[in-house]
Amino acid sequence: MAKLIIQGKQGLVRFDNQILDGYEKVFDEISERASKAQFQVVVLDLSPTKKITSSGVAKLLTMKNLMDHFGIKLEIVNLQAGLLDVLKKFKVDAMLKIRA
Repeated sequence: MAKLIIQGKQGLVRFDNQILDGYEKVFDEISERASKAQFQVVVLDLSPTKKITSSGVAKLLTMKNLMDHFGIKLEIVNLQAGLLDVLKKFKVDAMLKIRA
């Protein structure tokens, strides 16, 4: 389970699951709050995540496009090396802002 925390103009989401799929309810909350301009940056902290499903990759890209639409920066942090390799394999890493 993941939770969205608003800190000033930043939204922070810490994922607790080892597997990221596209069905986390927090994605709906991010979308709703972004549409109301409740933050300028949203940071997805994926530190415990060890695997990502194809629907998880698709959801990250969908979130990136949606945040671009609302003028909000999307950042992914604490991504494990193995997951970065997966995103590079699918050439998704260049589309997402990923920082260590």
